[in-house]
Amino acid sequence: MSRVRVEVDEVVLQGDYGDVDGIEVKCVRCGHCVEVFGTGDASIKRGCAMLRDECPEKERNFYVE
Repeated sequence: MSRVRVEVDEVVLQGDYGDVDGIEVKCVRCGHCVEVFGTGDASIKRGCAMLRDECPEKERNFYVE
């Protein structure tokens, strides 16, 4: 397991009842990204956890901002 940095960008996502503020968390190593509702620290942590679960290269990295 290695430590991998992520890029975090604020985006507007489509929610069930309209537009919602969110973030896009992108792995700088492979470019895979996930979108998460919310813009706080908890949302960033959730995005990092999702990257770990969804890595297209099947790596189990520790993602940090």
